[in-house]
Amino acid sequence: MKNSSKYLLAAVLVLLASLTAYNMALRAEYRRGDYKNPLYGYLTQNFRDFTEVAVPASSAVSVKIVPGPFSVRLHPRATEYVRLRQQGGRLVITAVFPGQRHYFGGAETVLISCPRLASLTTDAVDEEDGKPLVNKSFRSSQLVLVQGFTQDSLAVHQNRGSRVELAGNKLGHLRAVAGASPGSHGLLQLNSDNRIRAATLALGHQSELLLSNLLIPRLRYQAGDSVKVTLTGAALGSLSQ
Repeated sequence: MKNSSKYLLAAVLVLLASLTAYNMALRAEYRRGDYKNPLYGYLTQNFRDFTEVAVPASSAVSVKIVPGPFSVRLHPRATEYVRLRQQGGRLVITAVFPGQRHYFGGAETVLISCPRLASLTTDAVDEEDGKPLVNKSFRSSQLVLVQGFTQDSLAVHQNRGSRVELAGNKLGHLRAVAGASPGSHGLLQLNSDNRIRAATLALGHQSELLLSNLLIPRLRYQAGDSVKVTLTGAALGSLSQ
């Protein structure tokens, strides 16, 4: 057999062995059911005893916050770019990209659970190629989701191009300030599965508020001239309270 034929045969055998090993690994992962676990692959971070979350880089990362024991998990693709730190009772999430912004896929970048969330602060500033980049308009693909809390109150401070969504919460009083900086075009979305007894909202510049079929019995809000407010279904009744 010629040397060239031997090399070709060896290459084919190596390829077949690699494919076999890959298929066996996939089959083992399927049997374990890893693909069903939403936390699979996420890296646990050592943070606890916080009641506030600040996401200055909310236009570059997606964050989900739910009630439960203290837990902070980071997407494996984000470890090189996303920075987490704790300042007293506040967890802070920033992003630094050596070059252009990196996309982490459709899953949440950071998963957080905590017994109580007193306040959420969001902005839309990250570092790219050594320079701060300010995003004044929100991105539909990036958001901070607060879901499932039952508590007396929650304060939200939203700025520039950040998107905040509340879903499935039971709140006595929601206080939200959005769009304090000039040119801010963020989105505050309150879904129909929330139960909010009272809310005080202050919306500035080009902020957007979406009340999706949600009746808030005691709603007070101030809105600037360029603010966009969208109310659907039962939310229309909030204006007559």
